[in-house]
Amino acid sequence: MFAIILAAAAIACPVEQARYVLRDAPAVTAAFFPVEGGPDWPQRVALKVDTGQGRYWFLPYDGGTSGITRVASTTDVQAPGWKPPHPDGGPRPLGDLEYLAADATWRLIEGAPGRGQPAPAHIFLSELDDRLRHPPGDQPRDSVPRQFFDLAACGAAKPHR
Repeated sequence: MFAIILAAAAIACPVEQARYVLRDAPAVTAAFFPVEGGPDWPQRVALKVDTGQGRYWFLPYDGGTSGITRVASTTDVQAPGWKPPHPDGGPRPLGDLEYLAADATWRLIEGAPGRGQPAPAHIFLSELDDRLRHPPGDQPRDSVPRQFFDLAACGAAKPHR
């Protein structure tokens, strides 16, 4: 029954309004936000992961012929004057991570999530914990369980300021 409710919620929820909690650590959240990424980032959404210790932003993209969807780490998309990075460079605080998404029946969703598309019921960023525990440069360390983010709510997000 819960899966049916979750499936209905995912169909009715556009990506840019999807809110997630990390299984086994519900204080860790993820949410999509609308952004204007220009021609280099046509999905027009950014994914924010909030661990309680830090906020991390990512831009989803299709990995080309490999068929692997990835998210590119970026700076705070809500900061005044933010501009999307060049696809071949620019600030990438945590580099690029593999992105997996599934619907409520655990079927994998191919392709990068985009504005207006149905929200996935589950998201998995398998490399996230490793990147947070071993960040490049002098960035502070962070950590999250290696687990799925599950769709928990749907609604327009408020800026974090």
